[in-house]
Amino acid sequence: MASELLVNVGAGETRAALVEDGVLQAYAAEPATGNQTRTGNIYMGRITRVMTAMQVAFVDIGQNRDGFLSLRDAPALHEGAALAVQVTRPAMGEKGAKLTARMALTPELEARAKMAKPPALLSEGPDLAQQVARDWKADQLFTDDARTAQRLKMELAKDDLFLRHDLEDQIAALHRPRVALACGGWITIEQTEGLTAIDVNSGGFAASGGRAETARVVNLEAALEAGRQIRLRGIGGLIVLDFIQTEQGDEVAAALGRALARDAAHSEILPMNSLGIVCVARQRLATPLPPRDVVAEILRAVERSARAAPGREVTVRAAAETTARLDRPEIRAGLDRRGVGRVRYISEVRRDFDVGT
Repeated sequence: MASELLVNVGAGETRAALVEDGVLQAYAAEPATGNQTRTGNIYMGRITRVMTAMQVAFVDIGQNRDGFLSLRDAPALHEGAALAVQVTRPAMGEKGAKLTARMALTPELEARAKMAKPPALLSEGPDLAQQVARDWKADQLFTDDARTAQRLKMELAKDDLFLRHDLEDQIAALHRPRVALACGGWITIEQTEGLTAIDVNSGGFAASGGRAETARVVNLEAALEAGRQIRLRGIGGLIVLDFIQTEQGDEVAAALGRALARDAAHSEILPMNSLGIVCVARQRLATPLPPRDVVAEILRAVERSARAAPGREVTVRAAAETTARLDRPEIRAGLDRRGVGRVRYISEVRRDFDVGT
């Protein structure tokens, strides 16, 4: 299968997509502004709480939530102590970043750590473009940013990368609960605090072989698509899939296993029971798919309008709270770097937005 790694560097966020034969297989996004607990970041932190019974310590690293550190990494800790730590998994939901104290510091970092007043960032881990260029395997690597192309040896594309293969539509679909299947059925994905439920529906589809063949076709399609959606949405923890009752439970579970085996997260899949239920426990490795960010969407529309009408002023009409988030020095600097000149923001009472020249 022909595969492409596409990295879109925008004023609001960087996005990465792995595409095989036009179908999205991996997706990740990283905001361009604000503090981020990237995997690999090294901080001089301060111990805020030690919970011996749980064998964990909480560490202030200067983020919204304290990170947590296993006492197996550093057993002799006390509250108030300063400690150099590295992020092994970024913050997720209400959980702070997972940290380790087992890392080698270069002489330069050691000197910086001695001088730092915690909490302080000592060293940043790889950004999203670096991570995917290293970890995602593809036949061709493209980016729309000249600096990224130069530093990561990627091909510089002149077109809008994420309009290739209708990628914007495929990404937008990741935020919808219902996902259509080629056969005419669909799956519905509902996430709660404790688990994720995926329901399989045959819709109006009926195979020529009768009910048993209908169940087999729909279930196999649903297993492959459910596995793909779980990976793309970064769903972890307990996942319950309600398939159509079938005698081919082992075949369906095997198809789901193949779909989930494409990334680093470990999944344990239990056999299908008599009701068609399959339970999956999936390791949480990556940050789940974030909600749609209207500011990032607007900035992409601004860049497209500027490219379509070079030199013209771009006008953005949106709600006051949205224009306030847009009209900031760091965003204007990001648009400048992307070759976007004049942008005017108009605050209106509205839920949507409009971008034009």
